[in-house]
This record gives sequence, structure tokens and C-alpha cells, in this order.
Amino acid sequence: MPDFTDPTVQIAALPRVFRLGSVRLTDPDPTLPPEAALRLYAPNYPHLATAILSGPLEENGTLVWTVEKPLVKTKG
Repeated sequence: MPDFTDPTVQIAALPRVFRLGSVRLTDPDPTLPPEAALRLYAPNYPHLATAILSGPLEENGTLVWTVEKPLVKTKG
């Protein structure tokens, strides 16, 4: 049976990064859900208010969320 009292075992959350094309935005508040954390950047990046998140992918010990622009809606 495994020893769960071993003090050398540590659990750590991976840092989040939001990728917007070639721009990488660090996570402004790791305690928020990814969508809410991304919305904190909306005053500086207005299109993030309606952006779509995909992911996360793990890259070198970081969770990378890809930010996608919403589909353009046209009439007709």
C-alpha cells in the first residue's frame, strides 16, 4: 500500500498563459476560471470580450490556452 504521508510529495498548479497569435498574456488571476481571467484583459484588448478559448495544452510546464477570434456573422 502506498505511503500517503511521505512529506516529499508535492502538488503544484501549473501556471497559465493565454496565447493570442504571437502574443502571450500571463494569467492575471490564477484563482479565476480561464474565461474570467481572460476577460480582465478586455479593456486593453476589446476583442477578448467575445473571444473563444481552446485548450489547454501543456508546454514546458505551462498550461497554454489558445485565444480564438469569434466567427464573423454576416447576413445573407
